[in-house]
Amino acid sequence: MRKMKNEKEIKRNLKNELNDTEPSSSLQNRVFSELNVKETKKTFSFRKWVPALTCCLCVALIAVVGLVVGNSISKNNKAYNAIVQVDVNPSIEMVVDEKNQVLSVRGLNDEGKMVLEGEAFIGKNVDDVVGEIIRIETELGYLVVGKDDNKVTVTVSAETDKISEKINTQIYGTIAKVCEELNLTAVIENVKGYVIDEIKALAKELDPTLTEEEINNFTYTQLVNVVKLYHLEVADLASVKLEELYRQAKEYDISFVEKEAVKEAVDKLDITYQATIGLYDIAYEKLADAYEYVQNKYKEYFINSDSEYVIALEKLAKEKEALLLQRNLVAQLPEDTDSEVRVNETNKLARMEAEYALHEKALKDIEDSATQAYNTVCEVFETVLASMKSLEEKLPESIKEITFASLTNTEAKLNEFKNNFFAEFETEHKDDILAAKQKLANRKQELKDSLHQKSEE
Repeated sequence: MRKMKNEKEIKRNLKNELNDTEPSSSLQNRVFSELNVKETKKTFSFRKWVPALTCCLCVALIAVVGLVVGNSISKNNKAYNAIVQVDVNPSIEMVVDEKNQVLSVRGLNDEGKMVLEGEAFIGKNVDDVVGEIIRIETELGYLVVGKDDNKVTVTVSAETDKISEKINTQIYGTIAKVCEELNLTAVIENVKGYVIDEIKALAKELDPTLTEEEINNFTYTQLVNVVKLYHLEVADLASVKLEELYRQAKEYDISFVEKEAVKEAVDKLDITYQATIGLYDIAYEKLADAYEYVQNKYKEYFINSDSEYVIALEKLAKEKEALLLQRNLVAQLPEDTDSEVRVNETNKLARMEAEYALHEKALKDIEDSATQAYNTVCEVFETVLASMKSLEEKLPESIKEITFASLTNTEAKLNEFKNNFFAEFETEHKDDILAAKQKLANRKQELKDSLHQKSEE
């Protein structure tokens, strides 16, 4: 019970300090250290705009972190944030600062998310985090002791080459040291990170509330902060497809919120526009139906357990587990192993790798087919949206001036939209989110247990 009391105290104190214009360094440290606090979820109607303290805390913390870092940058020209990617396939991305502190972390694929599941890396030193990632990936069989073709790719994106080189050198040394401790042979490859235009495009993809003007005026570090905030925002989404659904839903919600406000204004127009008002009201109802239809179809294609994609994905995951076990078995065969046994096990590994490649391609084909079908569904929403914009051309200029940007023209209004959307999405997809996290946790434990059992045989 003491833990719950501490969490409530932390949340209450943070809430009281959210209005600070210049948060203290102690608040910054507390935000970083408490980002992994779990909250009790409440239930909300998906379209109901209700303040949700339990769900909004995460986003509120994100806002504080962004404010803290932004304030720090203004006071210290040497401050920076950089993106570090560590790719073994699992692929993992993190944002670090000039103090080598990990500010956020995200799995770029489902296996990367599995590595991160159950771990608490935010606020820790990047050397410790990278070292632990290498250890976990070895423990799960992705990096194999006894093989000489292990490869770790490190990509650093920073404002200057000097910063990138500094971080690359540091992480190279960390990985080399951990590999030596684990008796692991691996090639460590450095890859150039995002240039400014690439990170601008990434920022727009991750945060559709940003305008082109805002993005073009951002510094490199501010663009990295967008990535960081997104990491924190989707921290509980334990699958790539849930993330995709989240981004798509947010993009459509922006349009929906805008048209909702337009409809309210249109309904107040005088009788001169009666015919257009009627048509707009009908179009709005169609947009609401299309909004729900698009999300349901995405779940049908990519989330539901009985979808062709999910069935194929889970089958491939089982094959990957068996393949990892076989790779480790072959690599760790004793030197005095009978030559026939060695040949048989090596041939078995080759067959398994060939089968895995075929099934991986089959999954990609299923995904492409489902994506094509989903894109067709999205056209329904886009068509209704276009018809509403066409009707708006027949209305007064005051109606045309109602845009998402004008509706969220203050930081408070924009944060309210983000908080509400986050709460609504989390409530609407609560079961899917919990199921995905449990699935990753189970898979991670099964891999550990299987490899441990093999090593004891």
